[in-house]
Amino acid sequence: MPYFLRYLGVGFLLLLACGAALAQAPAIIEKKLLGYLDNMSKFGNYGGAFDEAKLTKNADEFRAALIAAAKRADSLKYSFPKLKGKMFIATSPDDRLRIYSWDLESGGTMHDFDNVYQYRGSSGKVFTWTPKRDAEGGAGSFYTEIFQVKTTGGTIYLPVSTAIASTSLALQQIQSMVIKGNALNANIKLLKTSSGLKNSISFEYDFFSVVDHLERPIKLFFWDDGRKSFRFPVVIEDKKTPQGRVTKKFITYKFDGKYFVKTA
Repeated sequence: MPYFLRYLGVGFLLLLACGAALAQAPAIIEKKLLGYLDNMSKFGNYGGAFDEAKLTKNADEFRAALIAAAKRADSLKYSFPKLKGKMFIATSPDDRLRIYSWDLESGGTMHDFDNVYQYRGSSGKVFTWTPKRDAEGGAGSFYTEIFQVKTTGGTIYLPVSTAIASTSLALQQIQSMVIKGNALNANIKLLKTSSGLKNSISFEYDFFSVVDHLERPIKLFFWDDGRKSFRFPVVIEDKKTPQGRVTKKFITYKFDGKYFVKTA
């Protein structure tokens, strides 16, 4: 075989090998991330072998590895099927926005969560954004769904999150955010409430008032794509459930072309 043909053949095989390695990359990254999460679970407050130094080390390395992975374009297309059993991964219907949430394993009955946001900008590049945490930590929330509505000015995203304050006290929240150019605006105020424009709507409730729901995590925000509206239950505080009893009545907010306004 002529030398140049052998050279081309070797080059072709190298390209195939590189392609195979890149194709496997998200799965390899997923395995590495799973290792960190397993260690966090083992050395955290709920694992029975608490070790603060090892927990902190694995938590820091997990966060850094996740942010690095989330900056890769191929990771936004990858579903991370195994990670979903260990953490929460919420992706918008158009696949442009994703929020990763995980338990820091450092809480008690109040669980501590952290998040990494991943999104595709108008340039086609993939970026990450991380919210600022309080100096003293803070419980944080985990994201379970991302609703979206297309408008003439672009797509509005409505992530839904849950916070666990104690064994019985929980909080759910819906936020509004948009991707403008290559920036994520997570603080845009598009929810018109009786007290003015807000970036989010939330409510506290007693978990045991909905403990009979079959789904986990508990789903209390619902989206109607046809009406471009979301609804959530009325919560009543009484002597029996001072933390808030979830009722079968609902409050609805509908998009009017500019804001989400209360209709019922």
